[in-house]
Amino acid sequence: MSTATMNSIEREVVVQAPVSRVWKALTDVGEFSQWFRVRAKGKFQPGARVDMVSTYPGYEGIEFFVIVEEMQPERRFSWKWHPGGDQSDRPADEPPTLVVFELAPAGKGTKVKVTETGFDKISLVRRARVFEDNSGGWTEQMENLRKYVDAASKP
Repeated sequence: MSTATMNSIEREVVVQAPVSRVWKALTDVGEFSQWFRVRAKGKFQPGARVDMVSTYPGYEGIEFFVIVEEMQPERRFSWKWHPGGDQSDRPADEPPTLVVFELAPAGKGTKVKVTETGFDKISLVRRARVFEDNSGGWTEQMENLRKYVDAASKP
């Protein structure tokens, strides 16, 4: 795989709920924690650091944080983070990747696109592993989001 193909991950899912409902699931820390499977401290707002501990099966106890970049209500939510569960081989000066969620109406539902970029700035020692981990991870997390909102939206 060339560096060019290992710079960006993009996943999409259509959630059968209004944009406002999906936005809440993405940006309310309590709801986010449920579908993303973390314990989070803080509030999503531009410039905020939100500390998290994974509760995801197989990744329990891994600590990480995100720095919220942008929140355009019901349209775009982004953060920077250091990808990959095991951070022991991450150089201290390694730049973070950027994760962007974009929402758009899709019929009676909402199209959610997540894009993570910046893998080309990650050290070669870590790049292939964290790209592969996050590539599969985003597939799972988008499905978790869809299932969570579906279940929460049923009477």
